[in-house]
Amino acid sequence: MRIIQYIITVFTTVSIVCGHFIYNHRYRLNHQKTNNSHDLKEINGSNPIITIIIPARNEAHRLPQLLESLLTQTGNFKVIVMDDGSTDDTVNVAKAYQVEVHQVQYSIEDKWRGKSRVCYEGIKYCNSKLVMFVDADVVFENNEVIEKLIHTYHHQDDKGLLSVQPYHKTRNTYESLSAIFNLMTVVGMNHFSSLKKQKDNNIAFGPILLTNIDDYLATNGHLNAEHSIIEGFAIGQAYQQLNLPVTLYEGKGNIHFRMYEEGLNALVKGWTKHLSVGANQTESRIMFAIMIWLFGSIMTSLGIIFSCIYKPISKFKMLTLYFIYTIQFIQLHRRVGNFSRILLCLHPLLFLFFCSIFGKSLWHTYILKKVEWKGRHFDIH
Repeated sequence: MRIIQYIITVFTTVSIVCGHFIYNHRYRLNHQKTNNSHDLKEINGSNPIITIIIPARNEAHRLPQLLESLLTQTGNFKVIVMDDGSTDDTVNVAKAYQVEVHQVQYSIEDKWRGKSRVCYEGIKYCNSKLVMFVDADVVFENNEVIEKLIHTYHHQDDKGLLSVQPYHKTRNTYESLSAIFNLMTVVGMNHFSSLKKQKDNNIAFGPILLTNIDDYLATNGHLNAEHSIIEGFAIGQAYQQLNLPVTLYEGKGNIHFRMYEEGLNALVKGWTKHLSVGANQTESRIMFAIMIWLFGSIMTSLGIIFSCIYKPISKFKMLTLYFIYTIQFIQLHRRVGNFSRILLCLHPLLFLFFCSIFGKSLWHTYILKKVEWKGRHFDIH
């Protein structure tokens, strides 16, 4: 039985090492001005410095939080809400904040629908050099966020694509079931790991995309995502093909969102929609390290179970391994969201839930080749 203890100890140790290397690089928004930085309060004629385009479908409940946070921002910018056939009060809510509102009209023959189409249509109303696409569930936490985003973009010479993954804030316990999914969204981008082989990024986060209008038009922007479930991947690849930089940043301390507050069913459908598709973009050795790290959750749990059944296996050692793994598990997840510490301590349950949704996502992606989201069915090509 001591061989079992030895195997569990070695595997858990390797797992913890892998956990360190899958997320040992941090990238935050920069507020340090460069020589070519513009004063955001500067007005070039009557045009804003940046146009913010918000795609919205049935977002009457969440939209006010974003628009109120935008009201506190410094600088000269324009806000456009692009309504995607909402059946609730989204349009009236947006108009109440005196922002520009446009409704996308589809013909019967139109097969391209959804967020990417709405964003692409919104660009025709942009009259600024910079444009930023922001999901309706996002909230800016302080009045300098737009300023930080633009200054960070200056550090890449105002070229290419800048994307941000918001910090995930939760209220209800079930929302913390998204913990592993959120962490995988970040570490699966390769950019935050020293194990990364590819030097340049070719994929981007979807909730916040900042670019300049010339590069957007040159790459055809969201048109690249016409047949994609995850628009950030398709757009990032289009930018990379033109040798334009694609950068990724964490939103903690500046930008957050609350996902799937509608309920557990929305959470399941949301992650089923794109989980397995996103996994395809993760480099093989990073994916291997992620798998070893995740299986550490099950291995440490088995260690405790075996120690209760077989006396030669030390309960103290197995509990110590579980404790050390749990500390790292909590630390990594708290970088991307304020998930329930109780659920994070019960990480085997989170891992099993993650596996069940991943399996469902594989079924929808590769067998059914279609997913459902917000009352619409999307074919996966």
